[in-house]
Amino acid sequence: MSQPAKGDRFGEIAIEMQLLQSSEISEALKRQAVLQTQDQRKPIGEILVEMRVLDLRRVQKVLLEQKRRREKQGVGTADSMVSRKTFGDFELLDRIGEGGMGAVYKARDMTGRIVALKVLSKDISGDTEFVKRFQREAKAGGALNHPNIAAAYAAGQHDGRPFLSMEFVDGESLRARLRRKGRLQEKEALAITRGVAAGLAHAHSHSFIHRDIKPDNVLLGNDGSVKVVDLGLAKSMEDDQRLTKTGIALGTPHYISPEQARGKKDVDHRCDIYSLGATLYLLLTGSVPFEGSTNAEIMLKHLKEELENPQDLFPGISDSAVLVITRMMAKKPEDRYADCLQLIEDLDQALAGQMPKHAGGGAIAQSSIRPPRRRRPRAAARAKAPKSGCMVILVATTTAVLALLEVTRRLLA
Repeated sequence: MSQPAKGDRFGEIAIEMQLLQSSEISEALKRQAVLQTQDQRKPIGEILVEMRVLDLRRVQKVLLEQKRRREKQGVGTADSMVSRKTFGDFELLDRIGEGGMGAVYKARDMTGRIVALKVLSKDISGDTEFVKRFQREAKAGGALNHPNIAAAYAAGQHDGRPFLSMEFVDGESLRARLRRKGRLQEKEALAITRGVAAGLAHAHSHSFIHRDIKPDNVLLGNDGSVKVVDLGLAKSMEDDQRLTKTGIALGTPHYISPEQARGKKDVDHRCDIYSLGATLYLLLTGSVPFEGSTNAEIMLKHLKEELENPQDLFPGISDSAVLVITRMMAKKPEDRYADCLQLIEDLDQALAGQMPKHAGGGAIAQSSIRPPRRRRPRAAARAKAPKSGCMVILVATTTAVLALLEVTRRLLA
């Protein structure tokens, strides 16, 4: 059983305080890693409470001790690897991010090149499935060379921890941009989607499917570049289909294609088109296509439920953009774009303010997207209707009375 890595960490402190066993913290880290692949993030303490191996009082006790040690050592929130400054042949410059599977660092390699260094957590380095996923990412990144895919430079292992050296993108993730802006303007959203589609077209042409397209896996460079990252779920269409157990859904629930939600193993490139469509929906509306209290509920909605029309959320969204999303998010793969090249053509048309070529009107029914309600001030119209009717009746009644008075006057005369 692998022991927690040395350093100022929750698990190590909890074990030292005899509150946890190493097997319990390892299981919690695995659960945290799985949640991260599903676009969910939970502190390790919360997971341990859910596992019923710690209560809130003991979690707070560990956190206080963790804080005390950090203050004593004067390292703030910096992690132990960065404080060591090196990892194998890499000079560590800064920590970019950290999750259940490991951490990503800004680093410098032996050639002086600045790279993004992904290092798998020591606690799950012995887990075969996570290591395989890491290796698939290295294989896919090394086989693909395209300006819209972050390049992979080198992969290996140091101190028992697998690592992957990748292209460093100076900028932010698409998720971070959404957090700042809430939603994007249509042209920016379409342009970013086009960049991702171009990267996917290259991957698909080399028989690779990403299988987890979402805002977290798209990086936006300060130079305007768009890069697809995290090919950990990427699968070669020529590989053995037994990369996962039957019935296990791979992907992130808010963006997962219906066929992935069903747990089908023989998915093709069109699952990426659906997930990219769900991402475009979020970019334009600020809302994910389907919400739910559980992952199962969200995936069921991808399978069965009609999609709220984007124009009912924001009427200013163009008909062209809605048609593109409609085709991308068709429930059946055969009703989607045949490939990313068709999609890119339609995105170019939409960016030019023209109607898309490949998104036919019939696709609306096939994707179960609701036609726009085209909201009108119906209440106001109904309120005015009785008044108009009353005015007509009043005028007609007044005219009849006047006519009757005139006839009466003449008779009396």
